[in-house]
Amino acid sequence: MTETISSIQARDLLKRLPAFSPVAIKLMVLVVDEHVSFKEVAKLFSLDPVLSGQVLRLANSGLYGREFHIQSVLHALAMLGLRNISRIAITAALSQGLPRQTSPWMRVWWRHSIATALLADHAGMKELDLDFGYTAGLLHAIGQLALFQSAPREYPEILDAAYASGADATDLMECEREHFGADHAELSGLILGEWGLPNDLRRAVSEYHLPGPSGPLTRTVHAGCAYAESLGFGQCGCLQRVDPVSGKPLDKHLLDVLATEVNLIECSLA
Repeated sequence: MTETISSIQARDLLKRLPAFSPVAIKLMVLVVDEHVSFKEVAKLFSLDPVLSGQVLRLANSGLYGREFHIQSVLHALAMLGLRNISRIAITAALSQGLPRQTSPWMRVWWRHSIATALLADHAGMKELDLDFGYTAGLLHAIGQLALFQSAPREYPEILDAAYASGADATDLMECEREHFGADHAELSGLILGEWGLPNDLRRAVSEYHLPGPSGPLTRTVHAGCAYAESLGFGQCGCLQRVDPVSGKPLDKHLLDVLATEVNLIECSLA
């Protein structure tokens, strides 16, 4: 089958994406196995000392309210559990791969990704069979990172112009395709495909922006992104497509702690 011009351009954009830890990618696949052992996960972390150090830094942050010092990944697994450690690792790995620039857009994008992950996790806790809400929320806009790397000055300007004109998600994606030959949702799906992640994750990040998204994980990411936008955590096209207030209500406690959790994660990985 012959590739289209769009897919060729998309794969060229993917080459500009910063490297993502192979250990974190393998971990995302590994945690699907409910029988995986802590020792197996700890051995995997030993292959990436930098990532291990960041995981320990986050595990010892105020985010988890621990009064004692966590000394190793195995210790962290025993104290916090595989679910929390896998989230920490994926968050740390994404942070590790971010371009070290002072762009205001980059920081807004990062905070939006974290907020979407936390909110998607809350929205999908009872609906999802697997703990993919946080991961899909965190990675849902990673395609924007590839576009930003391709045009670090022009891409934020393109987004600002689109938002100023009142563009909805469809308009925003079309604007990206006109300038780059691919939109960020398409790129996000391709990225997760290149990493060999499950189809549910790929579909969720590729289709979260569509009106009336199908599938529980896709709806969860859509809700997380829309809530994050409505609360002032960046923009990537969902807000114009949904009224978050009419969806599943957020409890007051979550709203009170969201900004604190985003700040703790951001500062711990700075």
